[in-house]
Amino acid sequence: MSRMKKLLEKFLSNPEGVKYKELDKILIYLGFVIVSAKGSHKKYKHQNFSSDIIVPVHNNECKNFYKKETHKKIKDLIKKS
Repeated sequence: MSRMKKLLEKFLSNPEGVKYKELDKILIYLGFVIVSAKGSHKKYKHQNFSSDIIVPVHNNECKNFYKKETHKKIKDLIKKS
């Protein structure tokens, strides 16, 4: 199993245990692209979603609430695949 797949499994089992940098790698691995970054907010877009994921980053970390919301989107993406 590749390192990214292990990281994705870790995130799917416990989204709060992942750092922002790892979350960023996961999103890019799954096909999300950063469409804008203003101040402390990064916006990720995926071709299969009409809405974007916005993640505020402070001190190289994001709050668990945003990790949980991203977790829901990723689970939806995996179900669609």
